[in-house]
Amino acid sequence: MSSVVHPDRGTIATCASRVGLAFLEGRPVVLGVFALRFVVGTLLVVGADWSSPGLWLATISWLLTVWAVYLINGISDIEGDRLNGSSRPLASGRLEVPAAWAIAAILLTLSLLLASLFPRPFLLAVLAFVGLGLVYSVGPWAAKKAAVAALAVAAVGVFLTYLAAALVVGGTVSASAVVFAAVASSWIAVVGHTKDFGDVAGDAADGRRTLPVMLGAERARVVVAAGTGVVSAAALALGALVHQLRTLLVLGAAGPIVIVVTLLAGGGDRRGEKRPYRSFMAGQYALNVAALLGALES
Repeated sequence: MSSVVHPDRGTIATCASRVGLAFLEGRPVVLGVFALRFVVGTLLVVGADWSSPGLWLATISWLLTVWAVYLINGISDIEGDRLNGSSRPLASGRLEVPAAWAIAAILLTLSLLLASLFPRPFLLAVLAFVGLGLVYSVGPWAAKKAAVAALAVAAVGVFLTYLAAALVVGGTVSASAVVFAAVASSWIAVVGHTKDFGDVAGDAADGRRTLPVMLGAERARVVVAAGTGVVSAAALALGALVHQLRTLLVLGAAGPIVIVVTLLAGGGDRRGEKRPYRSFMAGQYALNVAALLGALES
């Protein structure tokens, strides 16, 4: 009897372990902010009812899509991640590439099945996000190889997340909601370059033209800091002038923090070089939490 039971338990444990590693490869901190964006996106449309099981299913569908896309990105990044000393599951060899592909395929299948339960625009949004993910990660002309193209694709994916959530709810999306999504996406397009600090050696060896690779780390910090100032100033102005956009004041406050951290980072320590990215992510979380709280209060 035991000779039959134990192998099954071992198989289940192995599968569970691989799924857990795939989740880590999908970057939980990124999945978390995408979940926040989707929830905020539904609340940008007046009358969203979060007691509806449909909204929960749509959220799960979107997050499965995001997870699959980031898992595929992890597969495509293995060589560069190893050169940069990354400890991610794929780069460290803890998760095998065939297993990662299989899990990504299962995630995409589940996400599309759930998306098919909703009106066609939502399904098309899911397919568009998958397409953006492939454009970003796969092939000799992958957008990730060029700094501007990479962040432009990422920003479109963020804007699409807010839009897809609104499509599930239906109704009319206000101009202020579109502006909010556009500013939030601009934070990605500009301040998102902070993710490349600390990865110069691996990115250069992998043929990527990130800002630190093209300009050098010091000059890239100045450029990113200047861009951050422009985005945060715009967010501050819009938040102060338009009541419906008051939560953008959070980015206005986060901007100076990111600027200081970006300009002071460096010294060859990879952990230190990643501080600007962590402050950039904190700004995203703060913005979306503020928007969520603001929508619940109103």
